[in-house]
Amino acid sequence: MVAAIVEEREITETNRIVGVIDFDRISEVSGEISGLITEQRAIEGEVVQQGEPLVTLNTDLLLKDMDIKRREHAQVNADLEKTSRTVKRLEKLLKNNSASRQAYDDARFDYRALQQKSETLEQELQRLTLQIEKSTVRAPFTGIVLEKLKEQGEWLAPGTPVCRLASTDGVIVKVAISENLVRYQQPGQQVTLTISALNQQLLGEVAGFVPELDLRSKSALLKIALPYQPGMLQNMSVVAEVSSSEKRLLRLVPRDALVRLKGKDFVYTVKENRAKLLPIDIVARTTDTLGVAESPVTAGMVVIVDGNDRLRPDQGVTVIKR
Repeated sequence: MVAAIVEEREITETNRIVGVIDFDRISEVSGEISGLITEQRAIEGEVVQQGEPLVTLNTDLLLKDMDIKRREHAQVNADLEKTSRTVKRLEKLLKNNSASRQAYDDARFDYRALQQKSETLEQELQRLTLQIEKSTVRAPFTGIVLEKLKEQGEWLAPGTPVCRLASTDGVIVKVAISENLVRYQQPGQQVTLTISALNQQLLGEVAGFVPELDLRSKSALLKIALPYQPGMLQNMSVVAEVSSSEKRLLRLVPRDALVRLKGKDFVYTVKENRAKLLPIDIVARTTDTLGVAESPVTAGMVVIVDGNDRLRPDQGVTVIKR
């Protein structure tokens, strides 16, 4: 049999309260331009990275407009070069009184007008380039697709959502607790969380409260931040070990030492090389220990953590300490 030593430390008592997984940051991702959806890449339940494409719009008309503007810009630049030469030639002739001031001014005004037109066409080309870039709707942050709202072949108008995206950096557990327990919850305080559906036990941190108390139940909604794990679903049940007292001195028994018989909690210790079954009163839980108060378990006591499921009271044992 493998045994461990019971430690003693100041920790808070906890209550086991069921909460649900939620996402603190959910966005209805929308497009900025209109167009026909040619590709829908958002898949419900899948995680997408920031910047990854969700939806692609048809850009055939934009590309055609850009080709036309490029040709216009090239023509204007050619006229601009020709007019520039005319201005320089008339400037020389004007100095020799071989050209009129009117002809020189007209050429100079034509040159300025062509400059303005060239700049306008450049801006229009930049605008078309930007529209083509925005024809791909991208994920604004890394998250999981909760719902797909548009399909391939549908028309997308500006501001119309294409999907609901939940940030994987904003996963929280919402737990309704009595207002009497609010004072024991401190920001950053660690909370042990058990997700039975995923067979996982995680550590979360108190992130705060929803700033509104339920009028009927007088309960507050505690928010506990936790790291995203594959398989997490919105509204999935989570058991949270919520602090319910100030810190007090408790005996800490390894979780592996727990033995449940007829709905009650026990641990095996060793006395004179025989297994002794002791009842325990669990008042706190961490990820790997159980806080025990007012029981025959004492600090420094040896408890069996491996093989205890096969033991019987007063059975002879050989102990290996862990």
